[in-house]
Amino acid sequence: MPNEHRPEAVDVLASSPVRTGGRLAIWRSLSGKKRWSYFIDHFLVSIITIITICCLLIWLTLHIMNPTTGPRLFVALVDHPIGSEQAGEMNKQAAIALHMKADDNSGLVVDDGFDCSRDGLPKLQTMLSAGTVDVIIAPKSTFTRLTSYGYMTDLSRLFPDKQFGEQVLLPGPADDNQDDKAGSSIGKSPIRPYGLMCDSVQNQRWRPHQNKESGKHGLAKAKSASTDQAVIGLAVNSPHMQEAVRFTKFACGR
Repeated sequence: MPNEHRPEAVDVLASSPVRTGGRLAIWRSLSGKKRWSYFIDHFLVSIITIITICCLLIWLTLHIMNPTTGPRLFVALVDHPIGSEQAGEMNKQAAIALHMKADDNSGLVVDDGFDCSRDGLPKLQTMLSAGTVDVIIAPKSTFTRLTSYGYMTDLSRLFPDKQFGEQVLLPGPADDNQDDKAGSSIGKSPIRPYGLMCDSVQNQRWRPHQNKESGKHGLAKAKSASTDQAVIGLAVNSPHMQEAVRFTKFACGR
């Protein structure tokens, strides 16, 4: 640039809106489409980034302050050891007796949606792998199958005597882990008490508020959806073993 034009250029830069007010001043000085176009080019991306960061920080704060804990106890009713109505009643009564909430978020859940003739077994296997099942109640034939798969806990230490019900002695999983052939593992592993006979589940002796009137209406001896006697046991990787033991005692009428 020639020397004679330099003072003029300095004066123009000194009086420029960029020097006096920056981009915001330039945006204010524009009008109509030029203002909108300038806003999109210089402000929109920054504003969206700031809003996104603020939303993320708010979500993280709320997640840390109010974490999703999941149920304190999950009971799986497999192959309908009792009817759906009785399952709902058990959920309510057990929640009262164990001082829990009867909800999915932080309390007790009794789920009767495990039908092995449909998709109940894959559903149960998925939840067991995730460690979200605590108690399993099933007809003895189904319970024997689940035990052979290695899904049940040895109760010899948790219930060393028979005061909570007749122990169900069954062989555990085979060493070859042939999950698809329950019969192949029978007789190949030690026989241990993996469950308790729980006729009180089917005739509803677990009801803490049972009275004579309920017996007149057929509630005390409601029929199970299964003709096979119910067996109760604890999932092998239950994250809430103490609560599971308490529920087992409740279900067995103790």
